[in-house]
Amino acid sequence: MQILYYTSVFFHVVSAAFWVGGMLFLPLVILPGIKNNPDKVSILYSTGLKFRFYGWFAMAILVITGVLNMYLRGVPLTLQALTENTYDILVTYKLFLFAGIIAISGFHDLMMGKKTIEEMQKNTNTNFKLIARWSGRMMLLLSLAMVYIGIILSRGGSI
Repeated sequence: MQILYYTSVFFHVVSAAFWVGGMLFLPLVILPGIKNNPDKVSILYSTGLKFRFYGWFAMAILVITGVLNMYLRGVPLTLQALTENTYDILVTYKLFLFAGIIAISGFHDLMMGKKTIEEMQKNTNTNFKLIARWSGRMMLLLSLAMVYIGIILSRGGSI
């Protein structure tokens, strides 16, 4: 049973690292690297689509391994149990942050992403680009908060 827990934690950490790393790689490396490229819109579009697929795959792995980790750690999967002590409350915070990330990511990927690319191709300046940028930043901040809470939980769960 312990090897299953460690394997689950391994995949959970790798998926979280992929998710956060990808969100940092895009604005810090890709965007500055293609800033003066005449084909930057299509590069951004194809990169975004590729990351979107793997990002949602990583999110699915995070859901599966997160629930499995809770079960293997003995955290009861009931609403009442998620408020009994500091550890459980932190797990609850992490679940709420994850729900926020899923909601913002869905908005960012499914609603704003395509509209933003279309506006960039037309070379018009609308709020879509600004909204897409800020929703990405919000996802990153929520993700970093989740990583921080994950570190606290892995060290015993007390603040």
